Formats: sequence, C-alpha cells, structure tokens
Amino acid sequence: MLLFLLVACGESNGKNEGKTELSIGLDPYDYATVPAYLSQVILEQEGLEVKIEEAEIGILYEALSNQNIDAFIDVWSPNLHKDYLDKYSDTFEIAGTLYSDMPFGMAVPSYLEDINSIQDVADHPELFDYKVYAIETGSGMARTTEEMLETYKMDDFTVQNSSVAAMLAQVDTNIKKEEGIVFNAWRPHPMFVRFDIKFLEDPLNTWKNDDVQIAVTPNLKEKSPLAYKLFSNMELTLDMVEEWIMQLDEGKSERELAEQWVKENQETVDKWLEK
Repeated sequence: MLLFLLVACGESNGKNEGKTELSIGLDPYDYATVPAYLSQVILEQEGLEVKIEEAEIGILYEALSNQNIDAFIDVWSPNLHKDYLDKYSDTFEIAGTLYSDMPFGMAVPSYLEDINSIQDVADHPELFDYKVYAIETGSGMARTTEEMLETYKMDDFTVQNSSVAAMLAQVDTNIKKEEGIVFNAWRPHPMFVRFDIKFLEDPLNTWKNDDVQIAVTPNLKEKSPLAYKLFSNMELTLDMVEEWIMQLDEGKSERELAEQWVKENQETVDKWLEK
C-alpha cells in the first residue's frame, strides 16, 4: 500500500487533462468512510474524478506531505495525532473541521458501578486481569494509552493491542460474562449503542478532546476550488455517522450509503458547495 500511494498515485496525479483528478486518503476506521465517500459522490456529481486511497495513518500523512494524495479526512488535532502533526503540519493546510471536541478515552461496562475514573481502574488492577485493551499499535489512541499507564503509574498493567473489531469482540465476551474490562472508546462509534458502557473520568487529563479536521495540499484551492469549498464547509453529526456505521454492519456499502445520503440531503450539499 505504501508503494501504491507513494509511487503509483504520484504517477497518475494531474495527468488526466479532460477531468480534474483528486485522491482522498482514508484510514481503517468505519467513521472515516463517511466524509471520504460523501466527498467522492458529491465531487463526482460535479464532474471530478475522485479516488479513495486506503492506508494506515502514518502512510497517509506522508503521502499528503508529498502531495501524492490531495486530502486526508481524519486529522485529530491537536492531541491524538500530535506526533504526525509535529512532523508534517508545515506541509499541508487544514481546510475545515468535521466535528469539534470529540469525546474519546477509556470506557468500562456500566455495571461496574464503583469504577468511574481511570484512577479507579489503577486502584483495582485485579478486577481487569491487569489488562487494558487498545486499538492498533502506532495509532494515536494506542500511544495515548501507553502514556496513560505512565501517568497513572499503572505499572502492573499490560496493553492488549488489536484491531477495533477484535477489541470490541473482547468487550462483548466480557460483558456477557459480566467481567471487568477497560478499553479504548470514542465517538462517533456505535459501541455506545451496542453496549451499555460509560466513559471514564480522567482526573490527570491524559485524554484531551480533539477536533477532527480535513487536511489538504497547499495547491488544492487552485487545483480544484470546488473541492476546497466542500472540504471547508462539510460538517457532520455524531448521530448521523453512528447510524451510517450501523447500516454498514447490516450489509450496505459505503458508496450506497453516500449516494443515498446525498440524494436525500441535496440542500445541505448545495450549502457545502456554496451554490
């Protein structure tokens, strides 16, 4: 995928003289498919050719900085993606904000009535089998989880990294047994619909709320003013995105959902495009 993004994509950008070509970076999270596929459908209706390039977060930041993709629609700023922003932020610009003050951090099942903060977890390691569950190694959440263990002096704990699906499968297993489990949680995500869970308080402020933004190359405004307008004006709601993810789980495709939403919300699309 790295070779594809940094070589093949770079070879194709700008060589279609009859139609403006754009590429949008998509990381491996269901919620990120919403702005990616909505953008593709909307811009293709306006006559552009839009490709979605899937890869891990680090690869997408590098591809954006090298202008091998035109936009990355899942920038968490200023905290979760801090390492990437420190390295690459002077190579791109932020066009717009999809959501503000996104809630994310650690969660437990609601039946753990006496566990309401991360400090409570640190004080009762045996209740959680000395484990904290987190998503993929290298992700912003995984890195912050490691920092959390240091901040709260949770030396007895180990981090169990896995995919989002595998982590939530473990959550499901433990909840069915009414056992303790502590894990990465965030919105937008239907985990709060599927499970009776609660965010934990964070008295030492390890987890700080972020904005989710769209980053673009410095030349996008000139290359495609229409795409720049869209990325500047697009705003989403948590409820809408979580409903989208639930429909993905029911078997609908991202493209199908995007086409349906655009058809039903053309007035909103026109506002995003400033028509």
